[in-house]
Amino acid sequence: MTDSDAARLPVRLTINPRQRHQPPVALLDWIHRSPEYRPVVRQAGGGGGGRPGFSDAVIIAVLAQGLLPGLFNLLQSWVDQQRTEASIRIQAGDAEVELQVTGRTDSARLLAQATEALRAARESGSDTAG
Repeated sequence: MTDSDAARLPVRLTINPRQRHQPPVALLDWIHRSPEYRPVVRQAGGGGGGRPGFSDAVIIAVLAQGLLPGLFNLLQSWVDQQRTEASIRIQAGDAEVELQVTGRTDSARLLAQATEALRAARESGSDTAG
């Protein structure tokens, strides 16, 4: 599989923002400022991730991997503005990774971590399937 093929494959993200107080702009509203994310990013139904300190504002996104850079930039800018953090669980096929986003996270590095982790998870999955 080439990188361009991988960029078109859908990934599912579950984003759990950590919020100590109600933010001036909710993460979902922040993301929806970019029209390309409105149809693919939504509020999750039925409550949060159940982690202490994480809000019930769980967000679900199903989008092509090629849209991850822009989404990570939006998420990073929101985290920086709110002086908070978020947890992202990314699933692509049978591969799954979880990343933490803080004010010290660089969105380009976050993308590299996600891409590498998904690639490694896919490769280990194909090794065991054969």
